Amino acid sequence: MTWVFQTAFIAACLALPASAAAQQPISTKPGPFVRADKSFSRFPLNKPGVPQSIGRLTNGDRCDDDSMLCEWQDKNGVVHIFGGKLLAIKSIDVKARGARPINALNIGAKRLRRDVLVQVRAFLPEIKIKCLEAGKAGEGDGISSCGGSFQRGGWFKLLFDRTGMLTSARIDAFQIN
Repeated sequence: MTWVFQTAFIAACLALPASAAAQQPISTKPGPFVRADKSFSRFPLNKPGVPQSIGRLTNGDRCDDDSMLCEWQDKNGVVHIFGGKLLAIKSIDVKARGARPINALNIGAKRLRRDVLVQVRAFLPEIKIKCLEAGKAGEGDGISSCGGSFQRGGWFKLLFDRTGMLTSARIDAFQIN
């Protein structure tokens, strides 16, 4: 009986991959869109939400999403815009924050374009970042932009003034019409 058991055990082992260590572990790291989204705020993009739970309304006394897009600002200065019932956009006015660190896209205290891009590329190495210089970015006089798109939709954009200083950071889940 022992010989039969040993033979069955050896046969079962031969059916396994050559090395269990050679198999790739399943990654539990969130994808780049989820990481970028969470870096702006805890309120998830592309999900239904209650705007009032975010914070204060910043563009008027009352909100009427049928006639204008309402902007809701959280305690960290991140503005949230809904497209219908879904959270569509998050943005930060960097100038208003001054030198305080920014969690979004791992920007931290960096403000100069080259330094900001080093931070963002380290945070989102999977995303190709493209930059458009002033005059080609379509963002206004002297404004350049850098941004990237996520594989399953959504994108982010960084705007820089004529001196190369970051003025805003934004992430969009989808286009609002």
